[in-house]
Amino acid sequence: MNAPKYLLLTIAALAAAPAAAAIISTTFGQGYSYSEGDTTFAIEPYDGTGPALGGTLGLRVNRVEVEPAEIVLGIGETFSLRDIVVHAWGRDNTYVENAPLIVTLEAPDDLIDFELFNEDGHTLRADQPGLGRLWLYSVAPPVRGENYATSLVIIVNGQRARTQPPLLY
Repeated sequence: MNAPKYLLLTIAALAAAPAAAAIISTTFGQGYSYSEGDTTFAIEPYDGTGPALGGTLGLRVNRVEVEPAEIVLGIGETFSLRDIVVHAWGRDNTYVENAPLIVTLEAPDDLIDFELFNEDGHTLRADQPGLGRLWLYSVAPPVRGENYATSLVIIVNGQRARTQPPLLY
C-alpha cells in the first residue's frame, strides 16, 4: 500500500513550504495635506498622539486625494513618502490646507522595511515581493459620516527566496 509514503511526502512538502507572512495594519506616520506652495508631503514618524489639531479647529474634510495611485518597487528599492502629493477638500469642494493626516500600512509584515523610515522619517524600503496598501486617514472631522480615508497601492516585484525541502532517505 502506497498511501503512507504519499502522506509522508505531503507532510514533508508542507513543512518545507515557506510560511505566508502575516497581514499587519500599523500606523507609522503623521502629516499634513498640501498647502499653497508646498512641494513635498510633510510627514514624520507617528508619536502615538497624532498630528496637532489646534490650528485646524473648525476644519471639515470631505475628501482627500493622493498621487500617485500606486507605487511599484523592486526588492531593495526605496521610495520617499515626501514624493506623494496629498490634497484635501472640504465643504462645497473648497481646498483645505494643512489637513492633519495619519499614515497606516496594511500589508504582509515583511513587505516593507521601516529601518530607513525610523532614521529619516520619510523613506520606505521594499523588503519582500507582495502587495499592500498605504492608507491616509483624515483626522479632521468630516462634513458627514466617518473620517475620510484614501489609499495607494504598493507593489513590490521580485522573487521570494524558497527554502529547499529536506532530503528524505
